[in-house]
Amino acid sequence: MPLHRLVFFLGGFDPKTPRHYHRLYRAAARAHPPGPEGEQLSVGPRRTHDALSDVWDVHWRPAQGPALHTRHVVLRWDDIVLHHWGRGLRRVLGDWRLMYLRRGALRAMARIHAAAPACFWLGNLPLGLALGCLTAAGLLGTALARAQGLPLALGLLALPVGGLLWRLLERRLDTEWLLRLYAFTCAQGEGQLPDLEARLDALADTLLEQARAHPAHELLVVGHSTGAIQAAAVLARALQRGPDLTACAEHIGLLTLGHCTPLLAWQPRADAFRAELARLAETVDLTWWDFTAPADWAAFARVPPWTEASGPARRHATSPRFHQTMSEAAYAALKRDRQALHLHYLRAPERPGGYDPVTFTAGPLSLAERHRALRASDGAPGLSDAP
Repeated sequence: MPLHRLVFFLGGFDPKTPRHYHRLYRAAARAHPPGPEGEQLSVGPRRTHDALSDVWDVHWRPAQGPALHTRHVVLRWDDIVLHHWGRGLRRVLGDWRLMYLRRGALRAMARIHAAAPACFWLGNLPLGLALGCLTAAGLLGTALARAQGLPLALGLLALPVGGLLWRLLERRLDTEWLLRLYAFTCAQGEGQLPDLEARLDALADTLLEQARAHPAHELLVVGHSTGAIQAAAVLARALQRGPDLTACAEHIGLLTLGHCTPLLAWQPRADAFRAELARLAETVDLTWWDFTAPADWAAFARVPPWTEASGPARRHATSPRFHQTMSEAAYAALKRDRQALHLHYLRAPERPGGYDPVTFTAGPLSLAERHRALRASDGAPGLSDAP
């Protein structure tokens, strides 16, 4: 059966398995706003293709015209995430060392503060919570010692209480989910993750193998959150290893959602990743679109995912404008839940006419065709819109 689209998806820094993403995709398809009468959309069962990928089929039958068949492939790195997911105190202190005590990380954080202040402060929230609890305990202990006429040094005995309060509040607030993500990416920039580098090479080979075996109208790579970093690296490596990749599909697309590529690209030692971004920007046949919401503090809405890279690739970065595709009450509730907002790129909109993950990954138009239509209509420009 000829394929309209071959999709490769990479999730973010989360130990969720392909089962989770298949469930999310099915839910998005069920909640997909209805189209013209007679249009049908169905998502097939998930099946394991090999150790590195799971697949399922999506069938889109428009009201008019031939049916569209999409093969959706989840490229796996969740096992590597799980290995680095520890939440014990030893892991937290190690993440602090990567984030707050290295010159390279501090230089990157200075750039992040200038370009995306919300990301900077959210990344420093775990440190603020810890220091706040310890400082409050120390001050309270000192005040009690003074009131009792005891040596002020005895007030320091309250610090363990502050440490306990810190861990209890952290378990309730879960401020360290972003710390784990940032520290992992800092380690990637320092070249400290050989298991990840080997996996990205293997995933590039998997992408090449499946693209050659399943020619399609569009080959589309999708990355969410930190997965946008890995998606860019995998596609760049696949293009380097297989110059014939651009002949495996009429259109080659990269779709990034809620990206945080500057977190790696701005690491002083991340020369290899910056070269990969440059390779993508220089690929004439590539269309790269990004949707990142300014309200999403865990992402870089005001910095394009290709950062400083330039070239002839067609590029467009804009907001998904979640507020236009949902009710006012639902959007207000979404903004109050930062984690839910960061995951909302994978969910169906309430109303049609805007960003919709199912339409982009299973619908009729490729990214290249959308880009051509956007340019022809002189639509509102995004953050960066290269011809």
